[in-house]
Amino acid sequence: MDMIASTLLAFPPGANLDCFGDNASYNTSVKAHVSKLSKLLQDQNAELIDHGPDLLDILDPAINSLSYLAVLHTLVFPGLVASVPRDLILEKLVLFLVTFDARQCRYARSHLHDVFLAAGNGQYLPPSAAVEALATAILRLDPTGSLLTTSHIILTKLAYSTNIIEPSLPVIDKDIVFFPGMANYGEPKYLCDLTLPPPAYLSRETGLTGTLKPSLVLEYDLLRGMMYCSERNWTKAFDAFEQVVSFPTREGGTSKIMIDAYKKWVLVSLLSKGKLDEPQSYTGVAASKLYGNLGKPYQAVAILFVTDNVQALKTEVEKNNQLWAEDGNTGLIQEVLAAYQKWRVLGLEQIYSKVSLPEIRQQTTSAETGKVLEKDEDIETLIQNMIISGMLNGVIEKNDDGTSFLTFLSPSTLLSEEDFASQLGSTALRLKQLHSFFKTTRERLGTSKEYIKYIIKEEKRIEKNEPDPTIGFDAQVDDEDLMGGVVATG
Repeated sequence: MDMIASTLLAFPPGANLDCFGDNASYNTSVKAHVSKLSKLLQDQNAELIDHGPDLLDILDPAINSLSYLAVLHTLVFPGLVASVPRDLILEKLVLFLVTFDARQCRYARSHLHDVFLAAGNGQYLPPSAAVEALATAILRLDPTGSLLTTSHIILTKLAYSTNIIEPSLPVIDKDIVFFPGMANYGEPKYLCDLTLPPPAYLSRETGLTGTLKPSLVLEYDLLRGMMYCSERNWTKAFDAFEQVVSFPTREGGTSKIMIDAYKKWVLVSLLSKGKLDEPQSYTGVAASKLYGNLGKPYQAVAILFVTDNVQALKTEVEKNNQLWAEDGNTGLIQEVLAAYQKWRVLGLEQIYSKVSLPEIRQQTTSAETGKVLEKDEDIETLIQNMIISGMLNGVIEKNDDGTSFLTFLSPSTLLSEEDFASQLGSTALRLKQLHSFFKTTRERLGTSKEYIKYIIKEEKRIEKNEPDPTIGFDAQVDDEDLMGGVVATG
């Protein structure tokens, strides 16, 4: 065991993560260590199992991350080792996921991906622990959260199926900018280079993520939307479903996932915006036609939602109750009915700056009952809930005669100087983060064969003094696999 422990503790030298002066020396040293670990796993696997618990006790997962992972992987795959207490292995698994050194683990190849899978497959860890540990691990490996990986898919499936949503939000809230296998990225010279953009080290070539088919990308955004619906975060649910609805497809095809997302998108549009929004302009023509044909009952609800004909809306909903149930949208339909009167209240701001609660009660109707609310207290409760949720900017005040009034406030009225400064700081930070994404995307586009062909064609056109065509580069790109390069929406 002493010889094995000596090998495992050899990296980083002196247990000092900052002992390397440059990427070249770090890369050389860590690759040599990985080679020794590979030989150890091959030649002394039985000894690693026998002494596994003791070895994990002397290793620090935050410092000796690759060595810790090697021992842990041996105890977990192909199945949990029976000779070691199950709780001990799982405790060490969670500890590793929340503390590992991300720079080292870029060299872990598929072993790291295997451990992520073990955490998220629902077989070993309690769901609450698994979701939180896996979400933490994903952001340790890529703090930007900007590249979609197979681990994201595992996380969202587990979080949604177990209704453990909250711990996964730091991951699913991130904007996805990159996908595995994007063109022009091979394995970089130095994996340890901390300035590398995520697609340079999170790739199929490095083994840190698997292949993502377009169907998995669609499933990810659909699940995100449904998770946001569980949280009643209608704005984020709308954005997630819209990613699916406007997804580029080959030859005008449209999948069932896209149809399902469209139906939910229509209802969430009513909840987040108070009306049916238009799909993005780049949504495929064939997809738009199919949405129109298959989504007619949903569109009928949307049309009635913006009218004062509450009875017609209630009737339309009730006659299609079986359809809503078959589509799994009964809950969203009930949310739409509950939101109808709230949006009527918001609409009064176009007429009044201040209005009494008795007037609001008489001028608005509940779509759940089809009637005016019975008491002023009921409308006061409705409005207070709207204010608390952030849906309504206003305050309820009482006159001397006891009559309650709703005063509508502008957004700036509710924003303190401190909050305004905080918003400015958040915007500046966001712009700084976007700059790195823009730089990476621009570099990738600049080496794209399609873009180079376009530039050459444009130069020849200018030399011949031909008229400028009305279409640009994005309209001339062939429809390719999402993961292979630039995609045009067909």
